Amino acid sequence: MKKLLLLCVFVATAFMAVAKESKSDDETELLLDSLGSNIGVFSAGEVIVVGKKDNAKETVSSAEIELLDKTDLSKAGNLLPGINLGNSGARNEGLIYIRGFDMRQVPLYIDGIPLYVPYDGYVDPNRFTTFDLSQITISKGYTSVIYGPNTLGGAINMVSRKPEKTFEASARTSLAYGDGKLASEVGSLNLGTNQGLYYVQAGLSILNREFVPLSGSFDATEYEDGGKRDNSSTQDFKSSVKVGYTPNSTDEYTLSYVNQQSEKGVPVYTGNNPSATIRYWKYKDWDKSSLYFIGKKSLGAESSLKARVYYDSYYNVLDSYDDDTYTTQEKKKAFTSIYDDETFGGSLEFATKLSSKNDFTLAVHDKYDKHKEYNVGETPQHFEDNTLSFAAENTYHASDMIRFMLGLRQDFRNSIKAEDMDENDELVSFELEDNSATNFQLGVATKLDERQEISAYISRTTRFPTLKDRYSYRMGSALPNPDLDPEKSWKYGLDYSARFFENLQVQASVYQSQLTDVIQQVDNVAQVDGEWVYQYQNTGEATFTGFECAAEWQPKRWLNAMLGYSYIDQKNDSDPSLKFTGVPRHKLSGYVQYLLDKDKWALLETEYNTKRYSTSDGSYTAGEYIVFNLRANATVLEMLSLQMAVENLFDRNYEISEGYPEPGRQLVISLMYHFL
Repeated sequence: MKKLLLLCVFVATAFMAVAKESKSDDETELLLDSLGSNIGVFSAGEVIVVGKKDNAKETVSSAEIELLDKTDLSKAGNLLPGINLGNSGARNEGLIYIRGFDMRQVPLYIDGIPLYVPYDGYVDPNRFTTFDLSQITISKGYTSVIYGPNTLGGAINMVSRKPEKTFEASARTSLAYGDGKLASEVGSLNLGTNQGLYYVQAGLSILNREFVPLSGSFDATEYEDGGKRDNSSTQDFKSSVKVGYTPNSTDEYTLSYVNQQSEKGVPVYTGNNPSATIRYWKYKDWDKSSLYFIGKKSLGAESSLKARVYYDSYYNVLDSYDDDTYTTQEKKKAFTSIYDDETFGGSLEFATKLSSKNDFTLAVHDKYDKHKEYNVGETPQHFEDNTLSFAAENTYHASDMIRFMLGLRQDFRNSIKAEDMDENDELVSFELEDNSATNFQLGVATKLDERQEISAYISRTTRFPTLKDRYSYRMGSALPNPDLDPEKSWKYGLDYSARFFENLQVQASVYQSQLTDVIQQVDNVAQVDGEWVYQYQNTGEATFTGFECAAEWQPKRWLNAMLGYSYIDQKNDSDPSLKFTGVPRHKLSGYVQYLLDKDKWALLETEYNTKRYSTSDGSYTAGEYIVFNLRANATVLEMLSLQMAVENLFDRNYEISEGYPEPGRQLVISLMYHFL
């Protein structure tokens, strides 16, 4: 691997030497200015507050995703300040934290359609590849009430592509090598056509990971000998198709289908915590599909109506084995668990101009969730919820310089079915409780001049407790609590954006979130069969305070630099001895891109994180780390480019969750084709 590293550095250096002879400001431009810029954004899939600007750096474009080779949602989202990448190692799931909030508190959407799993509110962002997306928007502060319920900490919206030409095509293939062997393969294809009256967009991607290569500095443990990470293989297959009808310049009707089929192993814990459970798990199936219609109809010159109707399914099979041979299921801890979920829903948005200064939107959402779970050989249990939401939002343009934004939403959660097993293994009903929650926000934005803008907001946001929060026994260690109330947060923020000297863009934010009725574990609430058990209750209070900034500097047309910084202080006000896990206090990331000539560029990317807690008592942490990635790209034909990258350049042995090491150094070779 050292020889490969030296070869990559040599090639990049040689490129630079050649470029110095031919480069001029008149002949070159940054690849980021053009890469992916022809990928059309499916605007009907966006959720937009009229008058709200991206002062807090909340969007990742397809150009940035491709430039930095971020193949899944977790890695792409991590490009933004205020966002932290996490890892639920016990399930081999990615996590995204937004200003300290986890994915139960930050719903995931595709084109404004909710995707989060009904049972526990989570969904694995590592399973969502980015090849067919036009952009990812992560609302961190002022989050539109039009998204619907449960946006306690914000919202993540993946926006799909829309073709703009009569024929568009893009494709890529990648090979990644680690530990001297082929570690993973990637292939993707996107095709589109826009014929004026109608358009079609289709995508296909396959990501096959044979293993995760560990750093050469990893020390072997009882359960992991290093080199190829045991039981770390994953396979992700995704297909999508969208058909749109555009009878005129204002109206649009689309039908979309997205299908994901995945398998994944779950590597065992390799850390020092003696109380950690060693599990031999594999997800035989992790399948998710979404069928949805989005229609937008103009109602005269000042009004419009947008409708979303969707059906979403989630099927999950988890096998727990006896040992690391992953062949037998005879011990008490062995099982095959099946989740089978369905969601039906829709929303209706009416937007109009109440006057020349007022943009007004009304929305109603309805979402019906069905969850079925069982272990093979046992009786299935069924759970059903219905969530209804009414929202209104208005932007008042006081002048060309000042805008006021006001939003109000009322949410209702109706518990329809929740089945329990009694001592005779007969199905009985849990106590059914309904909830409601009020959400409110107020924002103001003002231009200081033509280059600077500042905005401030205050909001009250909520999250309903999930089915798992209310009804799970946590494998016999907890008592269910159907009476849980919604979590609540008062959020305050100030955002600033400016452009200096034509080539420097700066964005900065300060914020505070004050959480109440936080659902947290209360120990020793009762004894069951002589053992103390815990219960989740609304006893928590917390305060998150933070600062973040981002800067893009382009001193020359052939040189570009990006830098992002995040700081957060998470305080558990109700019990200061308990630590929040998964989020570092400081994060610094960025890259420098150097255009060697018209057809070649090199890029150095880095990320630094301070330590983060992995257990709430603070005993076990994932230490601080810094990693570097080196990338070089050359156009070999008019529409075909070759990219070479060394990820984790210095083979750093690091973790983002204690006991679950991240990949070591990998060489990635990619071919990319664009006809856009």
